[in-house]
Amino acid sequence: MIALAALMILLGTIALNPFVTGWVGGFVYNRYVQNVGVEEAHERYFRTICTDYYNSSFLDRWFSVRHWGNGWCSDYKDRL
Repeated sequence: MIALAALMILLGTIALNPFVTGWVGGFVYNRYVQNVGVEEAHERYFRTICTDYYNSSFLDRWFSVRHWGNGWCSDYKDRL
């Protein structure tokens, strides 16, 4: 019982430590900022990138390195 109480105090101290909460908060905020940046880039460049992506052949989409990461263009197909 004493070991369980000591473990709970230790876990509480680690979870409420300002360094730990700051690191976790910074990690979450950084992921949010990166996702917003990616969405803004997609909005800005979808007309040129997605047009090229849809004008290419099926084999070119699958085997060309420049088209591998352009699967997100399916979200913008109706806006072209």
